[in-house]
Amino acid sequence: MKKNIGPKLGIYPTPVVVVGTYDHNDVPNLVTLAWAGICCSEPPSVQISIRKSRYSHRAITERKMFSVNLPSAKYLTETDYCGLVSGKEIDKFEVTGLTPVRGESLDVPLVLEFPISMECRLTHTLELGSHDLFVGQIVSCWAEDTLLHETGKLDPKRIDPITFMPSGEYFGIGALLAQSHSLGKKLIEK
Repeated sequence: MKKNIGPKLGIYPTPVVVVGTYDHNDVPNLVTLAWAGICCSEPPSVQISIRKSRYSHRAITERKMFSVNLPSAKYLTETDYCGLVSGKEIDKFEVTGLTPVRGESLDVPLVLEFPISMECRLTHTLELGSHDLFVGQIVSCWAEDTLLHETGKLDPKRIDPITFMPSGEYFGIGALLAQSHSLGKKLIEK
């Protein structure tokens, strides 16, 4: 039996990303988000959701671009910090020791130390309630060479990404279970 536990967020793990923006004074800023993910294949796009009160919200709305940086678990302390304080008063790059690198395709700060960084152009904004959802088309994606197999595919174990449970805990990822689009073929063949 299942029990109705109401409309809960706490059952759904999400990726942890650190979004980079330049503010109206061209100062780089970071914000940690867990409301994020891939939302379209063609064009390749990601979605992030941010409260209107956040400093990064204004920068994305004004500049129409942002970076999405995927931190490894090695940088969990820095990642958590970037979600706790406002870039309006604090230089998060300076405090964390992370290095901003200006994007090559768009004017967004990438995080040098994080294994994956994406430059995104804002294409859609949707007001949802407590958060606005921003959709960004991925213009460039940067990945450390050490993350790639010989085939060019990313190895998630080498990334060592962070996931978030909305009940307030960070987790890593588990073991490979199977290749997608493979196990279900057994049922198609029946």
